[in-house]
Order: sequence, then structure tokens, then C-alpha cells
Amino acid sequence: MVCYYKSLKVVLLGESAVGKSAIVTRFSTGKFQRNNATIGAAYVTKSVEFKDGEDDYKVQLEIWDTAGQERYRSLTPMYYRNTDVALVVFDLSRLQSLSMAHKWIDELNQYVENKGRERINIVLVGNKLDLLSSDDGIREETLGEIHQEFKPVSAKTGEGIDLIFEDIVKSIPRDQFELKEDANTRNTNNTVDLTTTRHSSTCSC
Repeated sequence: MVCYYKSLKVVLLGESAVGKSAIVTRFSTGKFQRNNATIGAAYVTKSVEFKDGEDDYKVQLEIWDTAGQERYRSLTPMYYRNTDVALVVFDLSRLQSLSMAHKWIDELNQYVENKGRERINIVLVGNKLDLLSSDDGIREETLGEIHQEFKPVSAKTGEGIDLIFEDIVKSIPRDQFELKEDANTRNTNNTVDLTTTRHSSTCSC
């Protein structure tokens, strides 16, 4: 059994009140929580494990939740360095926030180097899916008004949240992982196992 490890820096961007902190809380704790406005940035880590064939993979997600308020905008660029994934969040119930999301993407591109720009995976996320009409036809019509690829989620109900991070983790090229031999790296209290079937294993990655 071979075990591989990867550390991944994820930064959440977007204007205030679009639900960035709620997304992080839902993913890291499995619960919905209304949060006060973030000051500067908040930091949380979570491990995700999955199997590929006979090999085990562990990804340590280092998640930075940045403040969206205008008065903290000057601080945000310091969190761009060495970013692997940027989740740019807007509010599905307030589509004007989408234009602000594009401004965050433009700012990110301005601050990272050319090499880094090619490396960063930018994911556009539409939060507050639960606030759209429960009528499937109307909901789909509303989502169809956004003429670009994005991930619709609800931090309140949890819909789509785990899938975002699962897709991020599983899309990492395998050659970016390192062989991990340290048997003490597992943190079972904050680890998500994406393997649908448990396998007995001596792997400790």
C-alpha cells in the first residue's frame, strides 16, 4: 500500500455577506452558522483522504477566509501568495454581487505572477441556493441567467459544499503528490474520507 500527501492552499474571495465564512464553517464542521463579518482573514485546516486504485491519498487543505468589506481590501493581496485554489463567491439571491466577483478575479490576476496565474485554479461559487424559489423550473431559469460556469451551493442546507472540495481534491494531478512515510500525520478528528467503502489498511497517511 502506497500513501501520498499534498498540502493545498485555498483562499475564499468575494464581497461581504455573500456567505464565505458560512461555506468554510459548513465544510469544516458540517454545521451552518451565521457569522459576523470577517476581520482581515480567518484560517482553518481540514484533511481529505481518498483512494485511487490501491494507493491512498491525503490532502491537507489550508483554507483562508478573507474579509469582503472595503476597509479590509488592502489586506487581501497578502493572502494571494502561493494560492493553489481561489473560491470566488457571489450571492445567488443578489446577482449584482456577480459583477463584484469578477472584480475579485481581476484583482487576483493582477497580483499573482504569470507563472502563478497559470497554476491557480479559480472556481466561481454561487451561494445561497436555498433562497431561490423551490419551484424547479423557476430555479433553473434563474441559474440559467448566469451565462458562465459556476458552482451553485447552499451553506445553509449544505447542498453542493462538500462536492466543491471533493472536485478540487480529486482534480489534483497525481504527480504533485509526495510519498508520505510519517505514520503520525493522520488527524482523524478533522479528516474527510472520500472513499465510499472502507478498506482495511496499514497506511497511515
